[in-house]
Amino acid sequence: MRQVALVAAHATRQGLHPGKTAWELGVEAFKGALRQAGIARDAIDGLVTQAAQDGSGLMDSTRFGQMVGLNPRTSGSLRYGTAIFSLAYAAAQIAAGQARLVACVYATNQRSGGYRFGEPPDPYGAPYGFLNPAGFAALGFQRYLYKYGRLADRDKLGAFALASRRHARLNPIAFRREPMAWEDYLQDRWIVWPLRRSDICLITDGAVCILVAEAGLAETLVERPVYVRGMARQDALRLLENDDHLLIPHMKDTARRLRAATGFGCRDIDALYIQDAHAAVVPATLENYGFCAPGEALDFIQDGRIEIGGELPVNSNGGQLSEGYMVGWLHHHELFHQLRGECGERQIENCNVAQFCATGGFRELTAAAIYSNSRH
Repeated sequence: MRQVALVAAHATRQGLHPGKTAWELGVEAFKGALRQAGIARDAIDGLVTQAAQDGSGLMDSTRFGQMVGLNPRTSGSLRYGTAIFSLAYAAAQIAAGQARLVACVYATNQRSGGYRFGEPPDPYGAPYGFLNPAGFAALGFQRYLYKYGRLADRDKLGAFALASRRHARLNPIAFRREPMAWEDYLQDRWIVWPLRRSDICLITDGAVCILVAEAGLAETLVERPVYVRGMARQDALRLLENDDHLLIPHMKDTARRLRAATGFGCRDIDALYIQDAHAAVVPATLENYGFCAPGEALDFIQDGRIEIGGELPVNSNGGQLSEGYMVGWLHHHELFHQLRGECGERQIENCNVAQFCATGGFRELTAAAIYSNSRH
């Protein structure tokens, strides 16, 4: 397998972009990534886009290729690809020798377009008001609290939202940068118990473009590539037919495969990035990947441990609770620049290895990757 590296990652400002389409935001991110790496457009020989989640057909790869003037060797568009799935697709193209330099692009104007993530996930839950993925997250967190006898500790989850906001305040492209105190968190309204508004992702406009290259080529293009050291995945498509599906036990299979593929253990990780569509996924991720013992995550995230300067910084960009909701793309933008030492006042000291973890759909999709600033 040809080793793969990231050579550029550019993101637009997050928030509201009135009057701009997703296409325009995507083109802005694409041009920004080319500028950042000093790469000519015609050097791109692969294109991967992620289709909009609203089913509108936005960001189809053929249309986007027309807009930026590309005739790549390969192209494709993933529906609910999220960053890790799109990057894995790009890496597979490079590993197969079908492309050497792939542009991966995600863009959305879901905030200015009024998209609310309010479609029923299936025909069975809708009559009971089950209209949003947050419902599944809330059920999962309820299960977690009851299984480990932590119901009285429910509010400890707030440490994650507060850490995310502190990180976002250091991030110039983040949407939510205003201060948030503990009292603000406790007074926030419930969306679906036991999740408050601050525990659930934002809805933002924005775009990200990541350029992925064969490692040898990457080293001729930029001075400091970020290397993909390994990826792993495990799906659980039978959903609630699986034992304790709400606690995402199949994450453990992803974790085992990732460790085997990379040789890195939890103590080797300098920065952790969790695709946080909701804060409830954080305890399950920390425990299933082995960063702490089962039932201990609510204690693990206290006292600044997951903040910049702490033992395990998590989502140093502010994540999807405070920076913007780009289904993991912004996490990759951040880890790329962290591993290159380019994050200024939010730079993590001695950041050499970063891990990204994603949970998708209704907890049936799990994937993870480890990246480093060294090839070996």
